[in-house]
Amino acid sequence: MKNKIILFLLIAASVAAQDKSASSMKFFGYVRSWYEADLTENQGGFKVKMARFGVKGDVNEYAGYRVFVDFARLGKLKTSYTDINGQRVLSSASASFSDVLLDAQAILKPAKNFTLSLGQYKVPFGTDNLKSGAEIEFVNRPMLTSVAPGLRDVGVMGEYKFDATIPLKLSAGVFNGAGQNKSEDDKTVNYSVRAVAEVLEGIELSANYYGGRLNDAEVNIFDLGAGVEYKNFTLNGEFGQRNTDLNSSTTTSNAFFVYGVYSIKIDNSAISYMMPAVRYEYYEPNNSVSGNEIERITGGVSFQFAKINFAQLRINYELYNYKDGKDNSNKLFIELQTRF
Repeated sequence: MKNKIILFLLIAASVAAQDKSASSMKFFGYVRSWYEADLTENQGGFKVKMARFGVKGDVNEYAGYRVFVDFARLGKLKTSYTDINGQRVLSSASASFSDVLLDAQAILKPAKNFTLSLGQYKVPFGTDNLKSGAEIEFVNRPMLTSVAPGLRDVGVMGEYKFDATIPLKLSAGVFNGAGQNKSEDDKTVNYSVRAVAEVLEGIELSANYYGGRLNDAEVNIFDLGAGVEYKNFTLNGEFGQRNTDLNSSTTTSNAFFVYGVYSIKIDNSAISYMMPAVRYEYYEPNNSVSGNEIERITGGVSFQFAKINFAQLRINYELYNYKDGKDNSNKLFIELQTRF
């Protein structure tokens, strides 16, 4: 997998060098490192959450590409040993790179406002799901991800933007359903459809549907989102429902969240913006079971530094409420994120 990624980058660089007038190449990436403390268990530690690097560009006016990898997912080296005459000798060693590749996307632009993509990339479903890890407003994604399909899959997708009184973007795709960096095992395909409309300036509504087979079960997932941006204030909410049919038994899961962020500009300082934020979440794994709901409240503040292309210091505090009587946990995150 690693060799394939390097080969693709070399080919892309060669194409760009051959015809600079018709092609373009842009490198991008970000690093997210944090300290996480479980205040309930009185323990904590440091980790590199993401170390991502990518390249994207246009080969010509009709075709483009995007490759994105995460070196924080290199995995562990697996070794085994054998005793020979009382000596411990290494007999084998292997490393898995199956999670390193995030996106490998070939893009066609056959007509104005229309793109066709083939490869591995994010499934067009959900608003928060489609945000980059460098763009989400909190350290952790919402619990709604437990209802949504996996972030990435292999397949084909078309997107079209309507230039109308109410701007509308439609996305539809067909995917393996096996997930990121996994080969198809049941020879079926899954479907995803997303529509986003800016009904008024600063007000955006979205509707999403995903259907097919996941983990040997038939699933139907629905998602509705709404977002409002007014001056320095952002308010977003999303609701998702997942119906899972396994052996003629149907389980329904629900989740929703709502959050607000306010941006405060700071002049004549190393910090350009201070952004306090708060989010409330609710997750119900099975609505037929009483008392299995989970609530989470996240409060925090982010500081964006000036004189750097992109850098943030973020502090988040998470408070859980388990309805089944499990001990509630309180977690503190301190994250430094840099992006280029």
